[in-house]
Amino acid sequence: MVTLQDIAERAGVSKTAVSLVLNDKPGVSEEKREEIRRIAEACGYHLPHRSPDKPRNICFLKYQAKGYMVRQNGDFITRVIDGVESTARQHGYSLTMMNVRAENLAAMIPVINEAHDDGIIFLGTELEPDMAPLLREFAAPLVVLDNEMRHLDQDTVVMDNEEAVYRAMQYLYDKGHRKIGHLTTTYAVPNLKARSRAFHQALLELGLSGDAAFSYCAPDDVRAYADALAEQIDPGHLPTAILADNDILAINLLLALEKIGKRVPEDVSVIGIDDLTISAMTRPELTTIHLEKKRMGSAAVERLLSLIADRRQHPLKIMTSCWLVERHSVQAI
Repeated sequence: MVTLQDIAERAGVSKTAVSLVLNDKPGVSEEKREEIRRIAEACGYHLPHRSPDKPRNICFLKYQAKGYMVRQNGDFITRVIDGVESTARQHGYSLTMMNVRAENLAAMIPVINEAHDDGIIFLGTELEPDMAPLLREFAAPLVVLDNEMRHLDQDTVVMDNEEAVYRAMQYLYDKGHRKIGHLTTTYAVPNLKARSRAFHQALLELGLSGDAAFSYCAPDDVRAYADALAEQIDPGHLPTAILADNDILAINLLLALEKIGKRVPEDVSVIGIDDLTISAMTRPELTTIHLEKKRMGSAAVERLLSLIADRRQHPLKIMTSCWLVERHSVQAI
């Protein structure tokens, strides 16, 4: 497969310059532009010239590896897409959506490039660092959503995971909790890894000690969460509160505690992160941290439009904030 890097090396230019030419964007001299086009064609890399009347379009790539986090968090993804779609429309862009899996991402990149979209929003919830180099092969400007792309030069929009965890932990601390447990999953995508790191950091900052017995881990598949957690939790040795890394985990924790005869919040308090719609429908209703899902989608489009106007910008990492939604799954002690 011919890549942008291959063309750039033959032309003696940067990949950015190749991308500008293949997308009919300004910033490259006409002489060099023609040379790059000739090299691209000789390499078998064919991109159609954009017709003046072609509608402006943004492609939303819904990337999945195992797919668990994307499928389980449909409400979260829907809100993000709402922000993408409404902001794109406000600026005169249409939106197309495409599902891409880890195993076929490399093969799909040339196909996606041939669509000649103005820009790409890449849902990176399940994108691991070893797959990140493939993002450089996209011809159009690209912004990654829902993944900080830690230590990588990539435009991203993500929630502030550290702030979300700290707000939850501070709330539990203020309610008198000193024995706080933690729940994550074996399928620890980048956001959940960030939240797990933040949990341990918050323990230190609040002067609390962690108890390994209060660290719980659900399996990959959400269908097995509740049963697996019911087997892990010792009814005779419980923390006073448990922070779950997301609402899906927290809701299944409520079910697991019910299975072993423990009441929430009387026996143990539970708090989640995400503020999914279903979190207000559980019994008891789940206290959680609200993330600005629609705003994340909107911010990704705004950043993408800036890149479409000028590709010669250093990457920008944008974090959206959060706030506590107090319901009935936490009580003071």
